Amino acid sequence: AELEIHRENFEEKQLKKLNEYQEKLKEIKAKLQAKMEKNIFDDKLSQKSKIIEEKLTKSSEEIQLKLAAKADKLDLRTRNILDSINDGDYMGEKITSDNYSETYELVFDSVDASLINDNSKISSLIGKMTFTTYDKSSTDLKLELNECQITIDKIIFNCGFGKARSVSSGTTEIKDSLVILAFLEDNALEEVHTTLKIFLNSDTPINEIEQSKVSILEPQSKISGLWFLNGTATLSKITPTLENISSDDK
Repeated sequence: AELEIHRENFEEKQLKKLNEYQEKLKEIKAKLQAKMEKNIFDDKLSQKSKIIEEKLTKSSEEIQLKLAAKADKLDLRTRNILDSINDGDYMGEKITSDNYSETYELVFDSVDASLINDNSKISSLIGKMTFTTYDKSSTDLKLELNECQITIDKIIFNCGFGKARSVSSGTTEIKDSLVILAFLEDNALEEVHTTLKIFLNSDTPINEIEQSKVSILEPQSKISGLWFLNGTATLSKITPTLENISSDDK
C-alpha cells in the first residue's frame, strides 16, 4: 500500500510538471504568433526574416554568460552545471593533451517530435548542432557543443551548453553511436530551460565518419518532459583547410 501511495504521488508530480510545460509552451506560441503578425506587413519580409534568424542564433557561450548573471534564479542542477563549466570540470578528464581543430555538424534531415503524453500529436524538428572536438583516441570521441538552433512546432530553442561522446550500441567494442546531452532555452521567453538528449546510431564507427546519415532513436532521444524524437540526420566532420586557417587569421 505504501508503494502504491509513492507511485501515485510520483505520477501526480510528473503530471503537474507536464501541465506546467504545456502552459509555458502555449505562452511561447502565442507570443511568437503575435510577433509574426506584427512583422508581416510588406514585401521585404523574407529579407527581414533572414536577418532575424541570424540574430536569434546564439552561441552557447553567450547563453552561459547570461545564465550566470541570473544564477540565483536558476534551479540547483543548472547552477551546478554552470559551476562545473566555470571550474573546467564539465567535459571531464582528457585522454590526451592535444588540441583539435576539426568540428562536427549535425543537421536534422527528417526528425519527428511526438508529445510524450500524446504520441498522436507529431511535429517536425528542424535545425542543426555544431560541436568542437574536445578529445579523441583510436576508438573514442568526445565533443563539446558550440551552438545549436532547434525549431519544433514554431518554437525556437538555442543550446546553453552540451556535450557528446561515442558509445557502443551493442555487445561489441565498436563505438557506432553518439550520445548528446544539451541544455535548451527558448528564444521567445528566454526562460524555459529543459534538457535535450539524443541517441544516434551510425553504420560506421563515429570517430571514422567524414559525412554519414545517422538514425535518431526513440525513446532514448527526447526533450525532457515534452517530446520523444526519432528520425534521420546527417553527421559531418569539418576539418579546416590551410585556406580556411589563413582567412581566419586575417
